[in-house]
Amino acid sequence: MEQKFYIAIDGQPAGPFTIEELKSKKIQRETLVWTDGLDNWTKAENIPILKDILRGIPPPLPNTEANTTSPKIPSIQTLPPPISNNKYFGYELALRRERLFAAIIEDIFEAVIISVLILLSGRDVFNDDLYSLYSFDSIVSNMILSAIFGAIFYSMWGGNLGHKIVGLAVISAQNGEIQNKAITGAVREALKSVFSLAFIPVLWLLWDDDKQNLYDKVVKTYVVKKK
Repeated sequence: MEQKFYIAIDGQPAGPFTIEELKSKKIQRETLVWTDGLDNWTKAENIPILKDILRGIPPPLPNTEANTTSPKIPSIQTLPPPISNNKYFGYELALRRERLFAAIIEDIFEAVIISVLILLSGRDVFNDDLYSLYSFDSIVSNMILSAIFGAIFYSMWGGNLGHKIVGLAVISAQNGEIQNKAITGAVREALKSVFSLAFIPVLWLLWDDDKQNLYDKVVKTYVVKKK
């Protein structure tokens, strides 16, 4: 995954930007920069990987006058600390009740689709054996259906149908990117379908500081409010 950087512009953090994007920002040697792995903001000239885009920029002229005023550089104290403000990459975590509403919407949608498919197959919708929650066929069918819808909806919206309606999105816990790849959506939704059989996701979410379900931990995702 390509490394991305935040830069200080007029005392405020901006970004994240790739190295190619930073070239158009005309950053200076003294520009304050923060990226994953740094404890605090530092000057661009202190980051080795940025030296190539700084080579064409001459160093500051020597201070020949005692009263020369140096260019104003945003104070580190005026910028938000990287850990507290950048942990969720500028997003606000979804509330637990918002995730509950989204899950209910998604479950209702999938239940309707399953019922329609069963009716079209000519089977008895009210057959207890067919609807046994823990039957092998039911588990596999639900997992496959969840994976299919996850692949489709994540590619479109960066989340499932419930997330879309409630105004949420799924982002990477590693780089903050919206999870709009089909494979990520398929795996996350399939795991959720399996784990939900034992109510593990619901219970885990109640005490987790990052409001992650167990399957969020596995695939390294956060559920956040859309900007």
